[in-house]
Amino acid sequence: MNILVTGANGQLGKCLKKIAGNYDAWQFKFMDSKALDITNTRSIKEAFEFEQFDYCINCAAYTNVEQAERTPEIAFEVNADGVKNMANACKNNNVVLIHISTDYVFDGKKEEGYLTTDLPNPINQYGKSKLAGENFIREIWDKYFIVRTSWLYSEYGKNFYNTIVN
Repeated sequence: MNILVTGANGQLGKCLKKIAGNYDAWQFKFMDSKALDITNTRSIKEAFEFEQFDYCINCAAYTNVEQAERTPEIAFEVNADGVKNMANACKNNNVVLIHISTDYVFDGKKEEGYLTTDLPNPINQYGKSKLAGENFIREIWDKYFIVRTSWLYSEYGKNFYNTIVN
């Protein structure tokens, strides 16, 4: 099993890198934004050119929710257009795409937990950009998984866990 992981220097990418050595039958290739810029189709083509991946775990994302309100074009460039580029590359190379998304695609008004069948209704630019990326995946490729999460907790990066520990 040959697995590409984008966003390798982000919080989730670092966590995956830490545990990847536990899986001898799986070969991981971790690429950060310098090695693989998902907003650049040439960069993506080069990443897929000499490797045959079975899976791509897309951890690359623009995650600054507050800044996305001030500069939504940056959020959409990465979270929508970049994801569109990755979906096209995965389709062209017959690679299963595992995309990490967010609960921000919902408005938060539902009293109980959200289901995969609930209709998204993002209320901010970050959520709208992430939903646009999800929609591109659905339109382009049929071999995908979209994982929505509300928070990441780890020893890396800025998160609730590290704030409390500090």
